[in-house]
Amino acid sequence: MVELKKIKEFVWQIEGTKVPAYVFASDKILEAMKNDKTLEQAKNMTTLPGALKILALPDSHQGYGFCIGGVAALDFEKGGVSPGGIGYDVNCTHPDVKVSLKWGAWKRIKDIEQSWDKEEFSLFEYKKKEKKEVPIVCYMKREEKKEIFELKTLTGRSIKITGNHPILTINGMIKAKDIKENDMVVVNGFEGVEWEEPKKEKIIGAEDIEKMLDNLNIGAEGNARNQILNFLRKNDILEISYNSPKLPILLKLMGFVLGDGVLSYVGGRSGQVTFYGKKEDLESIQSDVSNLGFGCQNIYSRVRNHKINTHYGTKKFVFEEHSINCGSASFAILLSALGVPHGKKVTKEYRVPKWVMNAPLWQKRLFLSAFFGAELSSPATLNKYNFYEPTLNMNKLESIKESSIDFLNDIRLLLADFKVTSSMPVAVPGNQYHGKNGKTVCHRIKIYGNSSNLINFFENISYDYNKQKNLEASLASSYLRLKSVIQKERMSIRAKTRELYGLGVPIKDIVASLSSVYTPEQFIKHSLWTEQRTEPRTAINFISYEDYKKTFSFGRDGFVFDPILNINVIPYQGLVYDVTVSHNDHNFIANNIVVSNCGVRLLTTPLARDDVKDKINQLVEACYQAVPAGLGEGNVKISREELDKVLEKGALWAFEKGYGLKDDLANSEESGTFKGADASKVSDKAKNRGKNQLGSLGSGNHFLEIQYVSDIIDEEKAKVFGLKKNQVVFMIHCGSRGLGHQVCSDYLRKMEQEFPKELAKLPDRELAYAPAGTQACDDYLKAMKAAANFAWCNRYIIADLVRSCFVKVFDLKKTDIKTVYDVAHNIAKIEEYSFDGKKKKVYMHRKGATRAFGPGNKEIPEKYRKTGQPVIIPGSMGTASYVLVGTEIGMKESLGSTAHGAGRIMSRHQAVREFGGPALISSLAKQGIIVKGHSMVGLAEEAPGAYKDIDEVVRVSDKLGIAKAVVKLKPLAVVKG
Repeated sequence: MVELKKIKEFVWQIEGTKVPAYVFASDKILEAMKNDKTLEQAKNMTTLPGALKILALPDSHQGYGFCIGGVAALDFEKGGVSPGGIGYDVNCTHPDVKVSLKWGAWKRIKDIEQSWDKEEFSLFEYKKKEKKEVPIVCYMKREEKKEIFELKTLTGRSIKITGNHPILTINGMIKAKDIKENDMVVVNGFEGVEWEEPKKEKIIGAEDIEKMLDNLNIGAEGNARNQILNFLRKNDILEISYNSPKLPILLKLMGFVLGDGVLSYVGGRSGQVTFYGKKEDLESIQSDVSNLGFGCQNIYSRVRNHKINTHYGTKKFVFEEHSINCGSASFAILLSALGVPHGKKVTKEYRVPKWVMNAPLWQKRLFLSAFFGAELSSPATLNKYNFYEPTLNMNKLESIKESSIDFLNDIRLLLADFKVTSSMPVAVPGNQYHGKNGKTVCHRIKIYGNSSNLINFFENISYDYNKQKNLEASLASSYLRLKSVIQKERMSIRAKTRELYGLGVPIKDIVASLSSVYTPEQFIKHSLWTEQRTEPRTAINFISYEDYKKTFSFGRDGFVFDPILNINVIPYQGLVYDVTVSHNDHNFIANNIVVSNCGVRLLTTPLARDDVKDKINQLVEACYQAVPAGLGEGNVKISREELDKVLEKGALWAFEKGYGLKDDLANSEESGTFKGADASKVSDKAKNRGKNQLGSLGSGNHFLEIQYVSDIIDEEKAKVFGLKKNQVVFMIHCGSRGLGHQVCSDYLRKMEQEFPKELAKLPDRELAYAPAGTQACDDYLKAMKAAANFAWCNRYIIADLVRSCFVKVFDLKKTDIKTVYDVAHNIAKIEEYSFDGKKKKVYMHRKGATRAFGPGNKEIPEKYRKTGQPVIIPGSMGTASYVLVGTEIGMKESLGSTAHGAGRIMSRHQAVREFGGPALISSLAKQGIIVKGHSMVGLAEEAPGAYKDIDEVVRVSDKLGIAKAVVKLKPLAVVKG
């Protein structure tokens, strides 16, 4: 527990530290701080080398490493810089968590440390509600010293995760610690198999291709032979080994061609490969063929009339056929060399290639799943609860019927590797027919239909190149898991019933004790009076498969809602891991469960509150359309070269491109350009995340708010700031989007790797830092400045987009709308302060804190040097905001800093539970406040009740004199990220 000593009203000193550490708070605010790790983190900050003074401001709450609302002055020569002291968060999973990867494989998250930059993770794409594979842009680990949460779902899924790590639920992303029993989380029914490093052993080489060319009589004449060899060599597929990067695609294509494809040589030499299937599946095949380096024709569709002479007579049918053709001799020869037969498969003897039989399990899965996508029957129920056994038929000419038995037995052996059992091949008389090549014989195998076997198949193999079958397999897997849970419950109750009855317990007491929804009185009595030799039948009131799909299915790729059965908090000390994916939907699939990964500007208008009331809805809609919100892209599209200019020029870049006014630059911290920024110190991954996000708000607590001046507290300073009673203003709160987060991720990882000895001395690894004078320290400062420039440019552009909306709706001039000030909230700077009577240069860390410089400071615009810097403190949604002014007292007492907002006191999930988006909109509407948001859940997360009282936060700052109140602002309308 952190011991505090009250120094004076609103000031508390943290006891037992080597350097001064103060908490600025009222009694009410202090109690809120004690509910999380705010005080502990503030105390930990004092252990950083070179620390001279530590502060926790009135809006402080728990963050990553530093508390949010924390301020730290670290000696310029003995200290350093820390990403955790500027704005960053890492929420992690247990090292043994399985993460879903490309190719239907999985790895434990701890095992990708050396390969993470080459991996592609599966995620849930919100817009399309389907699975997608994307690269990882950052891999992180940290030490957890306290606890980890274990969540188990009704169908038996489980995950171990830190309390702050979000999980996708029916109500959006919610932190693990805020999830309750019966909450619905999003899971996927497909798991796949563990990835293993393939051997370097060669499968085929140039000599095998040469042999195929000889068999086809393709010699050196006409240069065809050399063209084929050179093409395959150029695309790195002349020699194929188990570890060849393109083998996974080849395995899938081979499997499909053995089902619904044809490899042929026209005239004995000109090769082509044709694929038949549904249009959406053929598009996936086209993409894979293209990734090998070959071209495909467009999808061709035609109506076919068929007639087949079968055991039961002649069958006629008409259907629309879709196909694609790859007319490449190189492709055909490559597949032939790998073991794919050419011509009509019914007339050919072949088996599963031996090299496939010897491949790693995840590679076998690719071959099987694509073959089954073409040939195996789709998951289907024979009644409400039970599934047909998936069947696989194979036809051969009667003269080579043993070939089909051998091939089907190869498939059975492959299935057995996945612990999936199947029947012996049997002849199917009804599927025999007489064709052009003679009489054919059909053999069939079935995958046994018991639940555990089907779950094994659906979860671990499934179907590729067939979206509908794959969807059904994933849903069926989750349904059968649920069914198995209920069956186990019924079997357990049956055994318990007999045990209790044998002990002499009256039947009525047994019924009272053990009866439930799925084990009613009749079931319990039946367990005693009837001899039972098999497991119980499915409960008559158990949900049918079709109703299950309607109720729990979510999206297109087999995701379902699965209720949380129980939650355990487990003591844990050890490493935990997280990743950041290269996608706007920052999530990934772990143990089949979907889990997750600024500053402010104020402008004035010449309008009064009454001037806008009749057009406020029109204005809000215009702003909502002009400024993208949420996790998506912005409206400003730029090249990588232009992005580098943004990173080094900041808001000046936007001004040079025609955005805003020159005075907008003058009235910004650093004039909107942080000198010394170096775009080359920002990683490509960070740039990729930021390139398309200029001109967008982002999500979370970022917003655009239209306000009016409700109260003038300091008339003289309000006049200097250009503010008057009832004047309409607008405020923008947003930052550097994904780019800034990635910069922190990159350098945090670098610091952990370069300075392990320094890190070992700290009480919390989250305080990782780069010592002063090191290259890492210099590089990080330059990269951080570049991220700050991106944020200033972003707010500058958004301000001008909103300015244009006011101009259009109210017929104003652009020059009528003026910037009061723009100030950063998460930043580190080199500044100078007095400590024990001596001036010292320091690395000044402000994390969720606002710079608040007093009168005479040359760092602030000349027009404000007599009064002090405008300080903008936004409230929570629907509450007041304030403009304060920096003071001389603040320069001494709080290192020129004050609060940056209200500060959270409630988790986002609790806010969703207590408030709800629609109810919040209704409540604010009654107060005359219009709200427009990206999502209902996002609105509820930012409800006023989730934050400290902004009036109380400002009162502390004002009474202490570290920043004095000038005006109070009240909202008219809010556009939320």
